[in-house]
Amino acid sequence: MRKFKKSSISLLFFIFSIAFSNAQINDCSCKMDLEFLNEKIQKTPSYKVSKAAYEMEYAKIKKEIRNLNSGYECFLELNKLMLSLNDRHCNLYGINTGLDGDLKNDTAKFKIFKKTELFTVYPRPVISLDSLRTALRKQPINSIEGVYFRKGYMTLGVYKMVESDSYRAIILDSENEVWEAGEVIYTLVPYGHNYLLAVGGSMTSKRMISYGERIENGVFLTMRFQKEPSIPNYSVSKYPESTYLREEISPETTYLKVGSFNSWNPTLSDADKFYKSLEGTLTKKNVILDLRDNGGGGDRNSNGLFKVLKKYIKLNNVYVLVNHRTASNAEQFAYKLSDFENCTILGNRTSGTAAYEIVDSNYNLPCDDYLVVLTSKKHSKYLKLESIGIEPYIKLAIEKDWMMQVKNYIRRNN
Repeated sequence: MRKFKKSSISLLFFIFSIAFSNAQINDCSCKMDLEFLNEKIQKTPSYKVSKAAYEMEYAKIKKEIRNLNSGYECFLELNKLMLSLNDRHCNLYGINTGLDGDLKNDTAKFKIFKKTELFTVYPRPVISLDSLRTALRKQPINSIEGVYFRKGYMTLGVYKMVESDSYRAIILDSENEVWEAGEVIYTLVPYGHNYLLAVGGSMTSKRMISYGERIENGVFLTMRFQKEPSIPNYSVSKYPESTYLREEISPETTYLKVGSFNSWNPTLSDADKFYKSLEGTLTKKNVILDLRDNGGGGDRNSNGLFKVLKKYIKLNNVYVLVNHRTASNAEQFAYKLSDFENCTILGNRTSGTAAYEIVDSNYNLPCDDYLVVLTSKKHSKYLKLESIGIEPYIKLAIEKDWMMQVKNYIRRNN
């Protein structure tokens, strides 16, 4: 009889434990994710630098998310919290990677995907899209608000949110089977120096993402939506199909395209070969170094190029082309070169993602909806660039051919 009682008690305890565990899983609130994220953030170098600003934002966000479950609004608030770190390498993604080639090419699977929580998670404001489009078309070219186009993808209406500094980018028309008219693809959160944090979904997969954006003269400099699609955008990388390229463009000038400082093979081995080919062969007076769309990498790659150009620049001129997508180690590289008198930086302001480094600090948040990427190393000498970027010595007009502008500048100043 005693054995029966003991076993019954054990069984009841086991059942209670399962029930309690399941209740915890089902009660997955934004608060749980926030507390876990806060604990991890406090171990980062950027927390130590920006502690006061972060603590203020944490107290505010804690109140904002009190009644939120895991979802888009939670994702947005957690991203706002991370902005206060002033560390643009820290990032938050959705764990669900969304639509891939297998799902897209299988009609049955794609129909199932359209019924998933990820497909329907993005806000759909109750608003007349036609009326909004009419109002936004009246906005001037230099206003963030307006109607933006990207052929083959979608048309966006960007409008300022009521009682907020943020903007919403709502889809007015879609040529993309993943997104529908009426969905908000991004919330754009200002964070100083005309930068915006775009919190939303991937255009192709609908995965939850956030990224740094800047809108200048009616152009999304990262995602390349434009108010006037007929006007060319010359800020984009030349020869996008090539990572490393050399071209002799005049008797006095050599053009070098360096599209990545990725420190892993095969890119690293390709870089090493390219840099070795430059040794002793840069004999002309001028080099144009094109770092547009170079998202960085590491010193294992970029040091090889720096070694070559350090010798060359003492007696010759280096003209560095940068854009908003020049980031991380590429920004560091351009900044180091700018110390030399014969270096001139041209283009538009860089990404402002330079002071911190990621070293295997990724965590799934408790609700298993979000993945956070945190930094673990600080580069103090580049703190002045974080969320500010490198302002070029010569700003180039986006709508005019950048290579022609650089050539004209060289002609006038040699």
